[in-house]
Amino acid sequence: MSVERNSLAIDTDNRVVSVVNRGRNAARIPDTPERRRLEKQRSIREVVFGAQDGILTTLGIVTGVSSATVDRGTIVITGLLSMLVGAISMGVGEYVGGKAEREVVQNAIDLEQREMLEEPAEEFAEQVAYYRLKGFTDDEAVTIVRRLEKNPDIWLHEMVRDEFGIDLREAESGGLRSTFAMMGSFAIGAALPVIPYALGIFTIGQAMLAGLLLAVAALFGIGSYAGRLGGRNPLGKGLEIVAFGAVVFAISWAAGHYVPLLFGRGAVSVGG
Repeated sequence: MSVERNSLAIDTDNRVVSVVNRGRNAARIPDTPERRRLEKQRSIREVVFGAQDGILTTLGIVTGVSSATVDRGTIVITGLLSMLVGAISMGVGEYVGGKAEREVVQNAIDLEQREMLEEPAEEFAEQVAYYRLKGFTDDEAVTIVRRLEKNPDIWLHEMVRDEFGIDLREAESGGLRSTFAMMGSFAIGAALPVIPYALGIFTIGQAMLAGLLLAVAALFGIGSYAGRLGGRNPLGKGLEIVAFGAVVFAISWAAGHYVPLLFGRGAVSVGG
């Protein structure tokens, strides 16, 4: 990290990082330890989303099936298939969706870059206007943009940020980390409601209750962790996610219990 001391005796971080940008070699833009830390914390999205979806989806499916049949093998196989198919679907969806999003962002960056090369005067005036909106005087804004003109990489970074509200790094590939994080977290979450049925030591009714308790504990833990990272009350956030799980459980139980009646089959009791 390069640190300089200015006339106000304030340390300034001059760290810059290279950002691959189609049509250029590598843009050099500002970076900070705080941004990198936040980026790591934001990766909680894949874990929370994957695990929560895995728990709720599989809990709903095995609860519905166990309310309609007492065949333990059918319940376990259905739960495992839900886990497998769901994990693959989530992983593929995360990869394809992320790739499409990055392509959209890259297209916006390319458009801005072309405009800066083909219509520099118009882009200069546009950037001046943005700085005026931030409270700078006309002279101050013009001075800033003239300085930016001498560093095209930073100017492109500023223009994209001001005009589109994005960062050049958003167009970079996140690799397969988020894909596998989504798949793994979904699979782990989905396995929890199935475990009590697979163990074979509970009755179907007991397994349903045990699966619900495991799901509630996991959902509360996920919510609490996300709440701490987001600066919210961990207890409140945990209970919020548990509430969604309770709704899913209730609807799934009712569907599995009463839908068979629509097809001339009696409601199944899972108490024994």
